[in-house]
Amino acid sequence: MKTRALLLFLLLLPGLVGCGPQTLNLGAVGQTFPQLVVRGEATVEAAPDQLQLRLGVVTQDADAELALSSNSERMQAVMDSLAQIGIVREELATGQFQVRPEWSLPPRPTPANWQREIVGYRVSNELLIATTRVKLAGKLLAATQRAGANQVGGLQFTLADPQEQKQRAIALATERAIRQAQTMAAAAGVKLGPVQSLTLDSPGGVPGPQLMMAEARMASADTVPVAAGKVEVSAAVTLVYRLLTP
Repeated sequence: MKTRALLLFLLLLPGLVGCGPQTLNLGAVGQTFPQLVVRGEATVEAAPDQLQLRLGVVTQDADAELALSSNSERMQAVMDSLAQIGIVREELATGQFQVRPEWSLPPRPTPANWQREIVGYRVSNELLIATTRVKLAGKLLAATQRAGANQVGGLQFTLADPQEQKQRAIALATERAIRQAQTMAAAAGVKLGPVQSLTLDSPGGVPGPQLMMAEARMASADTVPVAAGKVEVSAAVTLVYRLLTP
């Protein structure tokens, strides 16, 4: 019975008996097709709607309590100056706070029995600002420096919600990838088939802001010249097409 079943199966496959070696087409399983891989990139610009900044007050004194009280007074003055220009408490957060001793330096030459001693204390207090009042950047820098902030850094103009710009960049990148595939296929004399895969790549982060001429020597001015510029949001996609025989 097994022999008869095998013969019947072979008779149902025309062309496989007595015609030399053949390939049995099983459809998509095990088959490979010519493909075209294209990549599209796009960058869109938008006006920033959020300002982020780090302000710090650093004080030193031989007495720890005096160093701390001096720091607290200056930080309170900084926070008061922010309130005067329209920054509310909800837009502020304390960052790092540190009190550390300052040690004596060894003399030259250093005696064999020399031991270092605490000669003072250093207090640092950091304030983090995140506000949508982007136009206040110049006044904010000048006012806080006059109030006692002696460390300023991390100024960033960003987007509070970059998703809309991200979607625009993705759509534009995809359109560019499609046009590139169509151009290449037409030039090569082939026909585009269905898209086999579509991948969203990571072209990089959002570029940082532009800060111009924000120097400590300008603290006596009412405002510090600052250029917010534009925020760039980028996207990249990779498309894989199946190529068809014309």
